[in-house]
Amino acid sequence: MSVLLCLQSMKNKTYLITGLLLIILSISAFKNSNSPIEIIRKKDAERFENFKQKIQFLKSEIIKFENKTTPFKASETAFLELRKAYKSWEYLAEHYDAVFIKENINGAPLPKLEQNSFGANVIEPKGLQVLDELLFDDSAEYLTKDMHFQLDYMTKQLNELALPEIYSRDIFIAARIELIRIATTGLTGFDTPGSGNGIQDALSVFETMQSDLILFQSEIELKNKLLSDSIFETLNKSITYLKQNNNFETFNRYSFLTQVINPLFRQLLSAHLTLELELPSEINNKPQAFNYLSNNLFAPDFLNADYYINVPKQFINEDAKKLGQLLFFDPILSANNQRSCASCHNPEKGFTDQLPKSLAYNFEGNLKRNSPTLINCVYSDRYFHDLRAHDLTGQLEHVITNGSEFNSNWNDILDKLNQSSEYKTLYSKAFNLDTSNAISIQNTQFAMSVFVGSIVGFNSKFDQLIVGSQKTFNKSETDIIAGFNLFMGKAACGTCHFAPVFNGSVPPFYTESESEVLGVSENPHQKKQVLGADKGRGGALLKEQVPFYEYSFKTPTVRNIAISKPYMHNGAYKTLNETMTFYNNGGGAGIGIDLEFQTLGTDKLELSKKEIKQIIAFMESMTDTNSISSKPLKLPVINNSTLNTRKVGGEY
Repeated sequence: MSVLLCLQSMKNKTYLITGLLLIILSISAFKNSNSPIEIIRKKDAERFENFKQKIQFLKSEIIKFENKTTPFKASETAFLELRKAYKSWEYLAEHYDAVFIKENINGAPLPKLEQNSFGANVIEPKGLQVLDELLFDDSAEYLTKDMHFQLDYMTKQLNELALPEIYSRDIFIAARIELIRIATTGLTGFDTPGSGNGIQDALSVFETMQSDLILFQSEIELKNKLLSDSIFETLNKSITYLKQNNNFETFNRYSFLTQVINPLFRQLLSAHLTLELELPSEINNKPQAFNYLSNNLFAPDFLNADYYINVPKQFINEDAKKLGQLLFFDPILSANNQRSCASCHNPEKGFTDQLPKSLAYNFEGNLKRNSPTLINCVYSDRYFHDLRAHDLTGQLEHVITNGSEFNSNWNDILDKLNQSSEYKTLYSKAFNLDTSNAISIQNTQFAMSVFVGSIVGFNSKFDQLIVGSQKTFNKSETDIIAGFNLFMGKAACGTCHFAPVFNGSVPPFYTESESEVLGVSENPHQKKQVLGADKGRGGALLKEQVPFYEYSFKTPTVRNIAISKPYMHNGAYKTLNETMTFYNNGGGAGIGIDLEFQTLGTDKLELSKKEIKQIIAFMESMTDTNSISSKPLKLPVINNSTLNTRKVGGEY
């Protein structure tokens, strides 16, 4: 063969190979464009555009009403369509920019202070929850100007939003977090304060998640058919259940949680791991409050106590906990060596003192508030009734230096501790330091934070029911479940006391503690009700001394509430029945105390005596004293000192 023919043959082969490569790349591109995640990206963009269009549609309906060409009911209907469009977009939108959604689209309808600013910069509420209240207000027809403002604001913010890239891992992470959101805020009515549209909202979310997750069905099935079948069986069950049970007051949240939310929460985690997708911890190694590897919303490991303790990981150990326990019961921290932390947080009284207002130093009267339980107190980002401390170490600082509590200072405390060879050894062991420099302010704070952070309890009667998911119940258990359903639904308790801790830590991320303005009387047993002088959060930190925080107090946990009486910051109510009556009547507004910024709903709840009894049965079923530690038998010896006569736990 001639050289010329050889060259021609090679050229033809090159063309052939190039052509084949182009065909393969084209097929690959075609397949990729039809991959689950590419389809979801397109659908997400379409949902986003649909949401924006529904905003404009609602705006046009309001204009028609203002021009008297259509009834106001058309605006309400358009708003519900807008909510459906948002809920179809929500689970991914919240995942890739929860802060944007909270601040601009679906935040609570209450004013807030801008975080990390020097001054008290007030951020007025904006978005769908504000619209929900406006459109379903008795005076809604006169509030259209406010509605226009909210719609225009959202439109502006959305027009400036660029949708980020979505990956397969995001679908499973976002879906699991959305399950927390639905169970703890959606079905409670938290984000539908006017319309009560929570069940319909949940249906929209589940339909969207099902349409996205089903794109991964064949991939999951290849690796675990049983898992695949269980996921889509649960998703089908969720949609059927929500369609058949759409009455907000009678909706069985216990059944939905045990039959849908928790099983799907567990199944989606299994699918995530089965598909070997990146976990949140592999994407971002920053500590998180919510433990992604937990498989149940009521599991003891659902929240990471270590996140809240805010102590370096290497110091969260049994030795530090043991040291912290000794310090907790040691009155050496007080100036008179007679008061310890256990004086006001007595383990035998549920880590409270069960007094309306705690005793002051040297019996000089009483403090202006009582001692909240320390059981599960760690699951919070703010401490004290007025939220003035931002972590457990700050909380300890306030107690030590307060003239009415320990009336002490760190120099004196460290001087006393350093006189103890036993304490030096304990500090050295806990922090892996030489005995000569182990005792310090920071290490004392760390040790006590670790101990307080260990005082947790998630093994109550209710926890055993909901995690075990019993199918048959005796009479008392039936009342507990009925009480839970009322608490999370009709009674609206769950809109402030968020599951599973049932405190004010806001789900689904549990990184913000809320306070509420209730209008608590100074003495509910007198004929004329008078608001107490204590301004709570509005009288604490200088930055937070704004009108809407006046008389606002931290939302405490209702876990162990049966052993943490009396109730409210001032111990005004002696029994749970008295407390429930206060809420049932609309808080302060119901007893003649008029507060402009009352956050508790002012309408009567219309709960019957039987319903109140059932709610109390539920709250009492959350008593768990397993975390109550026994007192140390003795305290560390102080060398050559009269301090060795000090009493474990203090004298008063």
